[in-house]
Order: sequence, then C-alpha cells, then structure tokens
Amino acid sequence: MIPRLSSNDLQFWETMYSSGVPVASSRSGLGIAYWERIGSAVTFEKNQILFRYDEIPDRFYVVKSGLVVAYEEQANGNELIYYILDKNTMIGEANMMLDRPATVNFKALEKTELICVTKTQLTEAMKNDPQLLNVLLFSVSNKFLEAMEELRKERNHSAAWRLCDTLLCFSERYGVPYDGKVLIQKNISLQSLAAMMGVNRATAVRAMRRLRDMGLVENINGFYCVRSIDSLRRHQELLDE
Repeated sequence: MIPRLSSNDLQFWETMYSSGVPVASSRSGLGIAYWERIGSAVTFEKNQILFRYDEIPDRFYVVKSGLVVAYEEQANGNELIYYILDKNTMIGEANMMLDRPATVNFKALEKTELICVTKTQLTEAMKNDPQLLNVLLFSVSNKFLEAMEELRKERNHSAAWRLCDTLLCFSERYGVPYDGKVLIQKNISLQSLAAMMGVNRATAVRAMRRLRDMGLVENINGFYCVRSIDSLRRHQELLDE
C-alpha cells in the first residue's frame, strides 16, 4: 500500500523548500522511500540521456544518488548547462503532468541511480493520496523561483562573480574539510564550469586563474579546493562594488 502524506509531512516539505533544500527529503516514510513504493529503480551510466529537448515525457525521475545535468546544445557544439540536479531532486514532473515538451536535455553527469515514476503510477498514487499533488506543486514552484534567481544573477553579475558563486555553492553541497580548507568532492571540469556560467572557456580560464593567483582556490588531484570560504565570499562581495 502506498503511504499517505500527513499534515506534518507537508509542513516538513514546506520547511525544506523555504530553506533551499532540494525537493524530496530523506526522512523516513517520505522522499526516496516514498517514491520507491510508487515507482521503480533505474540506473543511468555517465552521459546517458534521461530526456531530450522537445520530448514529451510519460514519466519523471527522482534522483537517488549521483548527478543529472540539464543542458542545451548550442550551434557551435558547446553545451550550455542550466542546472545540476542532485540527490532527492525531481526531474520532468511538470512536463509529464502538463504534457509539455522538455525545453532542454537531461543526462547523467556520472553513474546515477533514480526512481522512475510513470504517469499511470502517479495517477494511481494520487487516487490514494490527493495531497501528493501539493508535493508536486511545491517542486514546480520552487524550480520556477530558482530559475528567476539564476536569471537575475546572470544579468546583474560578472563572470568572475558567478564563478565565485558556483564554487561557494559546490563547497556547501559537496565540500569536506581538508587540511584547514574545503575540498569539493566532485570532479568538475573547467569546461563544465564555463557551461554553468554561460561563458566561453577562455573567460572561465581567466576567472579561475585570477582566483588561483590570489590564493583563494587550488586544484588537488583534479578536485577544486577553496582555501578559505570567508575569503572567497569577501572577494565576491568586492566584485559587486
């Protein structure tokens, strides 16, 4: 039997959204455990496609582990990255519910485990628990607000500022203490960083070289390491002045 969402569960989801935590908590009886009761587990290898541009999906996914990237293929062959989606994030739920085609491509950035939920499975689950619709509405609304914030950053800040912002975000999500510094435990190429920032590789190289020359960032065995979060954040603030 599919578990029902209590009013306390829904309040918990609202708290998670307001604090910026990705959709679907790991709390027992909710999140991944909840979706596993509805859908089925699937594994995507690195670079395997979940959805392609203009595809109208009949299912959506919840990330169990790994990373998924939303990106656009440009005319020059480069990829423009819009989002990196990690654990507990829903993918494609709005397109499936509205029968709208995907506006970007989605692929696994590394070997990724997901829960696949078909439209039929979701419909049956909602018959048992209509409050499930609130969870989906929270997800779609949160993504819309995040998209507006990213657009604001792109219009109002330089590439150097956005690189600092990306490194700070990755440090918070994937960073671990390392010899008094913060090591980002994701192998992210400079090309990928450039795609996330919406700039060419040469611009990203100059911005990264500046941070290295200032002693704010270093590379350790292929992983970026922030020497001081506070110093990097202060430098970012100065870029706005």
